[in-house]
This record gives sequence, C-alpha cells and structure tokens, in this order.
Amino acid sequence: MEILKTEDLSFTYDKSDRPALSHVSIAVERGAFVTVCGPTGSGKSTLLRLIKKEISPKGVTSGRILFGGRPVSDLSERQSAERIGFVVQRPEEQIVSDRVGSELLFGAQSLGYDRQTALRRAAEISDLFGFTDSFGDRTSGLSGGKKQLLTLASTLVTSPSLLLLDEPTSRLDPVASADLISMLVRINRELGVTVVVAEHDTSRLLAVSDAVIFMENGVVTAQGAPRDVLRTRPSERILSDMPAPVRLYHEAGAPGECPLDVKEGRAVFYGYKSGKPGRKPAYGGVALSVKDLYFRYGRDGKDVLRGTGLEVREGEIRFIFGGNGCGKSTLLGCAAALLRPYSGSVRIFGKKPGDYKNGQLYGETVAMLCQDVSGAFTYETVREQFGGADISSLPFDISGLLDRHPYDLSGGETQIAAFCLALLKKPRLLLLDEPTKGMDAYAKRIFTDAVRSLADEGVAAVIASHDTELAASCADTCSMMFGGEVICTADTQEFMRGNKFYTTDVCRMTGGAEI
Repeated sequence: MEILKTEDLSFTYDKSDRPALSHVSIAVERGAFVTVCGPTGSGKSTLLRLIKKEISPKGVTSGRILFGGRPVSDLSERQSAERIGFVVQRPEEQIVSDRVGSELLFGAQSLGYDRQTALRRAAEISDLFGFTDSFGDRTSGLSGGKKQLLTLASTLVTSPSLLLLDEPTSRLDPVASADLISMLVRINRELGVTVVVAEHDTSRLLAVSDAVIFMENGVVTAQGAPRDVLRTRPSERILSDMPAPVRLYHEAGAPGECPLDVKEGRAVFYGYKSGKPGRKPAYGGVALSVKDLYFRYGRDGKDVLRGTGLEVREGEIRFIFGGNGCGKSTLLGCAAALLRPYSGSVRIFGKKPGDYKNGQLYGETVAMLCQDVSGAFTYETVREQFGGADISSLPFDISGLLDRHPYDLSGGETQIAAFCLALLKKPRLLLLDEPTKGMDAYAKRIFTDAVRSLADEGVAAVIASHDTELAASCADTCSMMFGGEVICTADTQEFMRGNKFYTTDVCRMTGGAEI
C-alpha cells in the first residue's frame, strides 16, 4: 500500500523561468526504505520540501502530492507536523533548544502533549539513541554526528509514519555517517517508519534500500529496486554518484549481478587494478607553518587544539581527516587568523598574520571557506554578490545561478558559488572546510581539476574533509587529527592503505591494489 505518491508534479520557483521539477510521478510503499539520488540541482531537495507543507518553497506548483491517499495540502498543520518528519542537512538549522532533553521534548510539547506522555516518548527515544546520560547536556557542545542524531531523535518523538531526510550524512565523518544510516535502518525495520533519503553519498544506502529514484534536471529518469534499475548502465552523471562497487561493475563490464556494497564488490574485484595516473607535484617554499598551537573556546573550556603542528608547502594539496569535534575547523580558523590561539605560532608565507597590513592577508594571500558558507552571501542575488566580476575564467559555470537568491540554491550550488567567490582575488593559500558537501560527483571532479590546476601554479590548499573518495583523486598528502593534535601525515596512497575507516571503498574491495 502506498504511503506517498506524486502525480505529474511540476514546480517552478518564484522569479525563475526554469522548472525545478517537471512531471514527477513517484510511488513509495508503506514501510519502504527509499533513496533519492541525482546530480546537484536535480530537484531532490525541492521534491522533499514540497512533501512537507510547512517548509514548502514558494513558487508555482502543478500536479498532486498524496500522503496516505490524501493531498498533503488537505492535512492540518498538526497532522503534517506529527505524521511527516523532516531532517535537514544542517542540524544547527533544526535544533531550537539549549539542552538535549529540552530538544527531545520540544516537538511533543509544541503539539500539546501532556507532560507525562511527552516525557515517556522522550525517554524511550533517548534510550534508543543513547542520549540518556547526556539528557542535561548543552546541545552546543555536541559533535556534528551527535547533533544530527539528536535532530533525528527529536523528529521521531511524535511517531511520524514518514521520515524525510535531506542529505543527512553530508557533514559527517565516515564513522558518524555509518552510525546514522544504521539507526535509519533500525528505525525502518523495527519501528516500521517509511524512510526517504535524498543523498549524494549512496555508498551505504543502496544495499539497504528497497527502492531507488534517479533524478536529473528535475525529471525522474528511473525508479525501482536497486539491482533492477542498475542492470542497465545509468547516465554518466548518475553513475558518477553511485557507490564504488557499482561504478567498477559498469566500467569493468563485470559479469553477474551488480554488487551494491563493499562485501559484494570484494568478491568480484579483489586484486583489481585500474592503473589511474597520479599527480606529480612540485613543491615550493613553506606556505603555512603552524607550530605547537593551543586553543580553547572560553577561559574555562577544554583545549580544542593541544600542541598542534602543521606544515604545508606551495603547490601542495593537503587533506585533513578526523572525527567530528577533533579540531579540524578550529585549526583552519587559527591558520586563517580568524581565531586567536593562546599559545603557539602561525606563519603564512613566513610572516605572522598580523604583519599583513591594509587588507593584504585576505584575498590575494589567503582565502578561507568556512563550513557554513551562507554568511558569504549578503545580497539579494548571486549576481550582485559577484559585483560584475568576470566569471568566465571560474572553474564552474555559474551563469544559471546569477539571478537566484542565495537561499534558493541547493546545498551543492551554494558551495559552488562560495568556492567561486573565494577564487576571485586569486589567493595563494586556500583554507577550505568541507568545501564539497552537497556537491555531486561531477561537480567534485570539476572542483578537483580546479584545485590541482591551482596547485600546479604554486597555490597551496589545506582541505578539512570527511570525503576519502575526494582525497584519493585530489590530495597529495593527508593528515589525521585526533584529540586536538595532528597525529600523522603521509602520502595519500600510503595514508589510505593504512586505514580501515578513513579510506576508499575501492581500496577496501581491491585489498589496497589502488585507491
């Protein structure tokens, strides 16, 4: 029996002449686990938000969206809030309380549940998610993974029958991502909640999905059981977003059923070598030197950085890995002189940050891209933000974004625009914090080509990321952070082969034959 259905659904945003969705017809069975995938800007987020009427975007809609056989427009605000749960990409946008317990209680209390019922629901969910011992903790002190789990837990307190998630793993490290997906599978299989996930990273999703929906340019190009859909090679844009086992299956023309996860792929591809050429960098002088850095947020806080050291040379692409909360973003903030350590030193091309005068530090010397890039946009349109600058030489074609409001862009489109904005003044040192979250694989390839081209010109790049696949194609060297320290640095291939979690699925399948 169908819990969700769209019939000939089309949607165009206000002030846009291009449909975001065109004649979309999908059907989701009650109790199913469904993955929606497709390139950046394909309409995934728009589709999910139209289903949840409270956050439906403004624009012109035609066609129908049915929930339990009823148009979603006919649902009362209470029915929609209670029965359709929604988890956004950035948990900070969804968390409204300063304490874990208050956040878990908020949804039930706002719907008028009596205190006993609200507490019972919150206690049950808290036990399921492991928040019992942290019920009184501050939400601001949670790691990114814990914040995302908290948004999921608080959404479930009202017992929705349909759960929608918009790229929930895009900001999580591999371990936290695996934990979140494991919890989603448990919610689906043990609680019977229908789960629909829009996501670029499908490496852990296809094997647990009952159905997959492919979208491109606002159109559904295929839908059905994953193995049935993947018997035929999808378009290059879709294939590039598929897990490594699926990509290798079609690229190598392997026989039999298409493998959906590493276990199945290992049986097919162990020892496989594709012979991809690597970059041969030529390093220059020291671009960034960080020595014995100590930093804490607040006088009474714990040290986030504890004697951290890092050296990156001109022409080097360095990726920094580590779990949520290990200090990656703080290190980049100190390196960019946005945060002031209480001990240690930072040198940028041999000079203290304070020695750069009259705006010399930012722009032509350093460009910093923070995790939340929304603050980079202060105008009503992307065109105004770029101020008439020549965009023809930028790595991405952003002409289609220029007349849109920054808040109407998808997550990946926002990252693309922010990255292009950072490159305008031709900086010599790039400090990038999760720069590709929300981007599809095609966009990541353009990003990789751009960064490698800049490195060939002597630009240094330091990239904090959870994306091992991106690092395998882009990085010269990788560092691991743990407990506020950089504990190791190695050549990318050596780094990947020495790890179990911070490595690529190809490396896991082939036994390290290649990354």
